[in-house]
Amino acid sequence: MTEPLYYTDAMMQTCSARITALTDVSGSSAICLDRTCFYPEGGGQPGDRGTIADCVVVDTIKGRDGSILHKLKEPPPHDLGVGSPVDCVLDWRHRYEYMQQHTGQHVLSGALYRVAAADTVSVHQGTEVVTIEIGLATITDSLLRDVEEEANRVIREDLAVRAFLIQDHELSRYVLRRPTTRSGSIRLVEITGYDLVACGGVHLPRTGLINLVKAVGIETIRGQLRLAFKIGDRALLDYHEKHRAITESSDLFSCRPGQVPDRIRSAQEEIRQLHRTVRLRAERLAEHLIPEELGRDAPDSLMLEEEDEDLFKALTERAAMDPDRRVLLLNRKSDSLQWALVVGTGHPFPQQELRERVLSPVGAKGGGKPPLWRGIIPVSRVGQAESIEKFVSAFRSVWEEDRIRR
Repeated sequence: MTEPLYYTDAMMQTCSARITALTDVSGSSAICLDRTCFYPEGGGQPGDRGTIADCVVVDTIKGRDGSILHKLKEPPPHDLGVGSPVDCVLDWRHRYEYMQQHTGQHVLSGALYRVAAADTVSVHQGTEVVTIEIGLATITDSLLRDVEEEANRVIREDLAVRAFLIQDHELSRYVLRRPTTRSGSIRLVEITGYDLVACGGVHLPRTGLINLVKAVGIETIRGQLRLAFKIGDRALLDYHEKHRAITESSDLFSCRPGQVPDRIRSAQEEIRQLHRTVRLRAERLAEHLIPEELGRDAPDSLMLEEEDEDLFKALTERAAMDPDRRVLLLNRKSDSLQWALVVGTGHPFPQQELRERVLSPVGAKGGGKPPLWRGIIPVSRVGQAESIEKFVSAFRSVWEEDRIRR
């Protein structure tokens, strides 16, 4: 068995050890040691990374027999074997970050229990946020803010965090925030005078090292709430990024940071008004751009070049108002062709033929219903001329054949 030095001193960054076994895990080489400061994945906390005798350790896990396996990026050199002494060095940034996340989660779960009477159901320590699922269906913004403030108060008080072992028959002597079903030897983690739970992870020695926690999201899952938090250095980085974003936004709007939301709302309303104005003008312009006789006596086509989306839409809808029209409208773009097919209700509609012989051969995408169908043909400038010719020719021939049959 490997001696877990991380339980003796969670702040240990290096150690010396001897190799007890070389093995493979899921196709990767792995090393077992007689002692290690590398924490194996467990309790939602990822396994440690770092180096062993300059071999890169990409993960640390527990084996089925309880051994600790250090998975390597590459096979170890031939001069390393069972009994070889090695120096172990943690990827301390990675380890410290997750000790912040784990310890911060304990503080938050304690605050949720004390302030909101919310039990922690499950926890996930992600690469961006820590999520805590709680046994509540709803929580008010003010109550969540109180939980956050309570957690940060505990951090400011810099309470000691300690871990100790008891036997299962001693459990009745302790009041745990969350009951445990573990048996035998049980490891308890205590935030002195504040929180006590069974946990096998590694934690910071004091709450002050967490620095900060911030609630950043909430969602409902399985009828319960999942809360997302930024903890530790992640919370500070999140603050820096948001401060930069709001400062840049206030500069762009020439206002104070607190006025940015109102300025955005005003800008959104101005944009909506502009869209309405553009749409109305496009509809009026379309009245003049669609010739009265277009597609009435015979199927016809209308080609446009790099036309505005609103105007093209207005043109197609204007053309579709006449029940006697049969018109193919095309709008040539740099990387596609917009198409619209107008077949007035005054004409029989050979839908199957138009789909098979007009739309499918040129790869036209889209749809609709009488009297208007529209979509795009994803084609570059190089192939547009041929696609346009095929499209128009097929459209006219379908109607010509239909006329002859009748």
